[in-house]
Amino acid sequence: MIACRKIAFLILIGCVSSSLTAQVRDSAKVQIEKQLEEALEEQETEEGELAGEQLAQFLEELAANPVNINSASVNDLLQIPGFNLKLARALIDYRKENPFVEKDDILKVSGIGRATYTRMRPYITVGGVSSRFRDLYTNPNYWLDGNSFEYITRYQQELNDQRGYEIPDSSGGYLGSQGKYYQRFRMSSRHLSINLTQEKDAGETLNGPTGFDYTSGHIALKENGKLKDLVIGDYALNFGQGLVLWTGGAFGKGREVVGTTSKNERGLRAYGSAQETDFFRGIAATYGEKIETTFFYSDRPRTASVIEGDTTRFPSSSGFHRTLNEKDRRNNIDQKTYGGRIRIDTPVGLFGATGYRTEFSSYIDRGNGLSNLYDFEGRDNSVVGFDYRGLIGTVLAFGEIGQSQNGGKGGIVGIESPIGFSTDFTMAYRNYGRNFQSFMGDGFGESSSDPQNEEGFYIGIRHGLNDKVSLSAYVDQYKFDAPRSGIDQPSQGFDVLGLMEVDFTSDLNGYVLIRSETKDDTFTEISERGVMEEFIGEQRRSSIRTQIEYQLNKSVRLRSRIELVESQGANEAKEYGMLLYQDIRVQASSKLQIDARVTVFDTDSFDSRVFQFENDLLYVLSNTALSGQGQRAYFVLNYEPTDFLEIWFKYSLSVFENVNFVSSGLNEIQGNKNSDFGIQARLKF
Repeated sequence: MIACRKIAFLILIGCVSSSLTAQVRDSAKVQIEKQLEEALEEQETEEGELAGEQLAQFLEELAANPVNINSASVNDLLQIPGFNLKLARALIDYRKENPFVEKDDILKVSGIGRATYTRMRPYITVGGVSSRFRDLYTNPNYWLDGNSFEYITRYQQELNDQRGYEIPDSSGGYLGSQGKYYQRFRMSSRHLSINLTQEKDAGETLNGPTGFDYTSGHIALKENGKLKDLVIGDYALNFGQGLVLWTGGAFGKGREVVGTTSKNERGLRAYGSAQETDFFRGIAATYGEKIETTFFYSDRPRTASVIEGDTTRFPSSSGFHRTLNEKDRRNNIDQKTYGGRIRIDTPVGLFGATGYRTEFSSYIDRGNGLSNLYDFEGRDNSVVGFDYRGLIGTVLAFGEIGQSQNGGKGGIVGIESPIGFSTDFTMAYRNYGRNFQSFMGDGFGESSSDPQNEEGFYIGIRHGLNDKVSLSAYVDQYKFDAPRSGIDQPSQGFDVLGLMEVDFTSDLNGYVLIRSETKDDTFTEISERGVMEEFIGEQRRSSIRTQIEYQLNKSVRLRSRIELVESQGANEAKEYGMLLYQDIRVQASSKLQIDARVTVFDTDSFDSRVFQFENDLLYVLSNTALSGQGQRAYFVLNYEPTDFLEIWFKYSLSVFENVNFVSSGLNEIQGNKNSDFGIQARLKF
């Protein structure tokens, strides 16, 4: 068990400056960070980090180009976190008679309270948007209006020797260096975006400026009258409720219990992320106003494991090409996708229809496992869907239904509604057929993969007791009609979350979060016949977390957290986990911010692991999993010496007790320590 002196040391840090006065420090950067943390840390998986990068870029770009609430369309308003169709329509009706003078005038709109306004504030403005060059497309000033240039370079590296770098290439070792390198060039104005993103993962080779393993680029026109978007190169598509087409990050189950079941589509967007698989490459355009149409064509290489001849598995999503085997199959198949969408804005709501067809150059084999029984197999697939968002009195209703080429169907319907003055309620039912093959979708649900083989019913409620205390909760009951990964028979589960948030003062706030999830799992034991057989039982994971955040003064913020986890596998003994951390943020000056954290953790095994969302470099989102016994510490420096240069540096160290090596396979490190660092610079003009 962790020594008592370590825990005492953490508590001491949190109390040492309690006599200082406080003053709230706020900024768009802080609000974006908070929203990303709330959205991602409840996922309890590190897979969300890549999709989170796209969310981070989306939110930062939205904050850099805030929406003018005096002139924005319904679609523009729906891009803003906190908005739904009901609030967007209410705002437009209000401004007809009462134009907004200050941003906080938005609080006068029915349905927008202080908490909702706090979420929206970084992304709205009341300033006018220049239109002096409108329709003068041959005038260079039109395309350069609001122009900015950005260059980002980033280097990260593990500092301990890993096994993959010590064995020869011929024996399966890594081909390249331990460094992970990323760079991005971007020019953006009100009507034009040009981007180039390149990345080399750790272990991959890099031979000159053109030798990056991953390169993404685009030229995009935006907001040119009825031509909303035109992208040549890489782009993402987010339509409807995500059943048919949704590439990029999305908010799922978590602390925001009411606003995540219904998705506000982002439509066609130029792509600049380092996530290597979740995008399209080709040409796409969106045109129209009340009737908006989108057409797209994509043809891009993918990477897949070869079975025999031109038969492969479904393309991989890892993006790693570090060993000879991984590199040999790099970009070994082509995926062609084309389709379109139409959306109509009517007085009763937004109606949309989406469809696409995908063709692979190889035959995709679904695999032989029971969990693969209903997966896609073949060379081509088509999916169509219809979606709706509309108001029925004060109730927001939403839904989407879809069908894949093989006849599989999926659907989600739901409502969001106020109950009285201080309570919000949502309810959603989803049914994704076991043979619904929409592998480019990302519907709301329990599974983090495609919307397939899942039926569930979700209820969420948020209630403000007063100006200082709010209560939130959700209940999600779900089942899987067919086998899935890890369990070879139909199964079910139950997920519940409760949250109490308290603003003790303007400088001191905290919350208590309780979550419990029970789902079916399999176990083996000797039966009455004396043979080893497989049985089904319940797997349960529960946790309780308490966090306190205190703004000591305009320069110092303290945050303390303790989390306890109880985990029990099917037919297994209970296991326990504990995490305790203290972090501090110091705004040393207007140009320098320092974040530091010390964490102690103690878990019985990986099954009772604990997670913590960490401060990191720009667009690097770390939801770190910790198991075993040990300590972890890190610090991040963010320095902005001039208006055009910003620098980040992060160093972290994890120390594990009673172990002789860390990690496994090619990433195995001899000893009980694991450390890494990262450095990043951004130039802005």
